Amino acid sequence: MRHTGRVISLGALAVLLLSLPAISFAADPKDPMREPGSAPAAMVPAALTLVPGATVGTVGISDAVVYADTAGGTIVVFNPVSASFVYNSWTGYPVLASLGLPAGATLWQVDVYGYATGATFQSWNLADENIANGGYHDVAGSAPTSSGPGIVTAKMSFPSGLTLAPGHSWYVVLASTSATSGFSGAIFQYTLPTLSLVPMTPVRVFDSRFSSRVVQGAPRTINVKDAINVSTGAVTTPNAIPQGAKAVSYTVTATNTGIAGFVSVLPGTSTTVTASTVNWTGSGATIAAGGIVSLGTGTAERQVTLVVGGGGSSSTDVIVDITGYFR
Repeated sequence: MRHTGRVISLGALAVLLLSLPAISFAADPKDPMREPGSAPAAMVPAALTLVPGATVGTVGISDAVVYADTAGGTIVVFNPVSASFVYNSWTGYPVLASLGLPAGATLWQVDVYGYATGATFQSWNLADENIANGGYHDVAGSAPTSSGPGIVTAKMSFPSGLTLAPGHSWYVVLASTSATSGFSGAIFQYTLPTLSLVPMTPVRVFDSRFSSRVVQGAPRTINVKDAINVSTGAVTTPNAIPQGAKAVSYTVTATNTGIAGFVSVLPGTSTTVTASTVNWTGSGATIAAGGIVSLGTGTAERQVTLVVGGGGSSSTDVIVDITGYFR
């Protein structure tokens, strides 16, 4: 399940609350269990209590995964032709929407919204999917909604803040509904962890002269966790950048350059270039620049990617030194 969290300003939030678009479902041919769409115009959320200092994010129907029961074809779908919800009995969670928040974020409040065509209510959960125990969903919060018909709402509040642990994924879940109600969306409020810089004696973590040049069209993902010998490239200090580091400050040097080009240092395994880190205008140059970059997570933990661009066949040797890390 994949979701990219959307952060909205308070002005944009007001627009969302006052004017939600008409519902539209279109089955994804690659995944018949996913029903993209958006909330009905009638689903105007009630007044939202804002948590001071928190950032506001939203998830809607287009962000949700709607599950079908392999045994009985169970599904929760809005039929725009008959204006009715189709629902069959379910033994688990029929609808989940990922909050897409990173480890260390603090969750303060989740306002959930459904829609009922009859006098019904829903049960919502905040589910914590823990990879370490096989992906089992632990319930971190729950709330029943108001009764229909119309918008049904509920609020899960965490006055002391709920800090999201590493290795877990967090979902807002429509856990129980009926044949006359369905998922609309949720508005959640959170704060991101504050990172602090740990300065360190600079260490070298990568030197392509001990392997092969970095060339245009072949992004190079590298580990930055181990310090290496500047003369031999052998590892001298394993885990010089400790596990749990979120970003690093670095110096990148391009040397023995080919034709004019640039190097970009990108987070994790990303290959999307939005800015260059160091640029050169001709062959045989040596030039350096400093910067700060986020590290990858999961399988890309303590990794960054080097991308060379510029000329049609640009290439260079690249050296990366780390001057500090953020945790």
